[in-house]
Amino acid sequence: MSVLLLTLLLAADPDPAARPATPEQQLVDRLHAINLAEARKWEMFLDDTHKQKADLALRPVYLWTNPLPRFGFQHGSVFVWVHEGRPLVVGSIFGHPVDLKRRRLIHEFHSLTPTMLSAVCHDEQANVWKPKVALELKPLPGAPAPEATPTRRLIQIRSLAREFSGHTIDHRNERWQLRLLAQPLYRYENPRGDVIDGALLALVTDAGTDPEVLLLLEARKDGWHYALLRFCDASAWVSHKDKEVWTAVRDSENVQLNNPDHTYQVFQKQHITLEGEPIRGPQP
Repeated sequence: MSVLLLTLLLAADPDPAARPATPEQQLVDRLHAINLAEARKWEMFLDDTHKQKADLALRPVYLWTNPLPRFGFQHGSVFVWVHEGRPLVVGSIFGHPVDLKRRRLIHEFHSLTPTMLSAVCHDEQANVWKPKVALELKPLPGAPAPEATPTRRLIQIRSLAREFSGHTIDHRNERWQLRLLAQPLYRYENPRGDVIDGALLALVTDAGTDPEVLLLLEARKDGWHYALLRFCDASAWVSHKDKEVWTAVRDSENVQLNNPDHTYQVFQKQHITLEGEPIRGPQP
């Protein structure tokens, strides 16, 4: 190949990474940077004395997008707070468009800790979050014994997770099917204590890619255990092997911003205004 031909081919196919970001992508990147800044305002403690602290994993474990009927899209970041190798809090942070220019910041959390949690947000609103109970996992019926190696346990995790299915019904009484993401949001192979392995997985709405229900799977010395976690403002139902095993139906106690025991909690924060709004199309 001649030098001239090679030069022409390279010029015709530049590196996509070197291309300047579009205004829409720049705005999405800025929104995710805001999400991280908001997550860093929280301190998550395992006790009321604030002696044991879970650390924020600065890289989000998942990014999601939801289309809205009027003002563009939501762009959310999912984070985990970890202690001794195990995730103890999962949080989704996003800006909800309220008009053509403004977004309201939303902080959405669920406790994953088997101990009591105490959390504080260091901003002008200074919210405090104290779930009333610790998270309890149940034995997973019919599950095989955990495999001996992390690679084979990951195959088990994916197979066991596929046994779950579900749907939601929103405030407009529309039904949305949930689909399992094949890749766990977070995997923890070497936590301390009796847990051998574990993974946090997501069931997302077919309306977008927002996690609506979370599935926590753990391999312990006595077998596989699981917990299903509300992560949306809709009513949700989940089945295991076609048998209903969990619900989170909205009522006077299971309200929009929290469930009865406050292991699920939403905080509505301040409004922000960004140049370049609205975002009119889906982003990768």
